[in-house]
Amino acid sequence: MTLTQLRILRAVARAGTMTRAAEELGTTQSAVSHALRALERELGVALLIRGNHGVSLTAAGRAVSRRAALVLAQVEALEREVAAAREHERGSLRVGVIPSANARLLPPILRRFADAHPKVRLTVMEGSDDEVLEWLETGAADLVTVSAPASPAVPGGTPAVAGLPAGAAVRTLAVDRMLAVLPGGHELGLRLSAPVTELARHPFIMSTGGCEPLITALAQAAGASLRCHYRVRDVNSILAMVAEGLGVSVVPELSLPVHREGVHVVPLDPAAGRAVLLALPADPRPSAAAFADLAVTLTPPPVPHDAWRIGT
Repeated sequence: MTLTQLRILRAVARAGTMTRAAEELGTTQSAVSHALRALERELGVALLIRGNHGVSLTAAGRAVSRRAALVLAQVEALEREVAAAREHERGSLRVGVIPSANARLLPPILRRFADAHPKVRLTVMEGSDDEVLEWLETGAADLVTVSAPASPAVPGGTPAVAGLPAGAAVRTLAVDRMLAVLPGGHELGLRLSAPVTELARHPFIMSTGGCEPLITALAQAAGASLRCHYRVRDVNSILAMVAEGLGVSVVPELSLPVHREGVHVVPLDPAAGRAVLLALPADPRPSAAAFADLAVTLTPPPVPHDAWRIGT
């Protein structure tokens, strides 16, 4: 018994004649007749009643036809799953990232995904939270990283993301602290933490690489108004400006390089954190879902604060 024979039986049952069934299947009437006679011989039972005006199914034929429909449906489902699996191995994947996530979180994930799916062409596009959310909404990106306020401890639930497209799914990639970045020798660098209200007394270098809404919300919650003298996208540029004494800043823990001379890094008071999230559309491409699955298993834990007290 073959799948071809079952498909022919189903076609004959629908068409009522071997001629129309052959036309539907793109084959000849003799091939249809031969396949069905071979199936009847194998099963040892008549499946069709052949007449001058067409054919009809016997009781056994109807039973076999019903089973054939179930078998063929399962085969079609299997073929769809295999096609989806093949999609993991070829095509393209567009990832929209905020700079503070791209610095340390994404490179090892991208490398592992590229190793596992060498035929998928990866494209990484860097933008602000608003930009990457727009890319997700318009389909310009297949998945994106975004940030949201979070407790310094890993929260029990997924933080809400403002502006997320309807139906989009969100998965937590990492949670880290928001840290004050101060020039070497700064008075606040000698403390165990830096109050946001104290930071507001100094020229502030605002990060525009994705964390500006979080920093602004922290200041508002503390009743402080930051004196934004500079607005800078790149974290390394922010650190260089801080080291030169041009101002202070607030930067996510995972955005900082391990070694950087001339700056102090201390937690905020009160403690504040942000979550880095992966956002996928309601019906993500298989490669995007595979990327998200891999990403959440590879993300490193936040680095302890002692490792960030640099430049002393």
